[in-house]
Amino acid sequence: MSDQPSFPRLRPSISHAASRQAEIARVRRMTVEERVKAALGLAARFAELRPAPRKD
Repeated sequence: MSDQPSFPRLRPSISHAASRQAEIARVRRMTVEERVKAALGLAARFAELRPAPRKD
């Protein structure tokens, strides 16, 4: 056994749990059509996260 202290235990985030529950409730209220439209719009919504084109 090592004399090193172990990594501290992670604690669940209350704000993360609340945010997750709110998002689940929002999605449950959506119709199938609304969900499909939202999914199809993700590429445009997060376009800035695409990697920059390579310059060779």
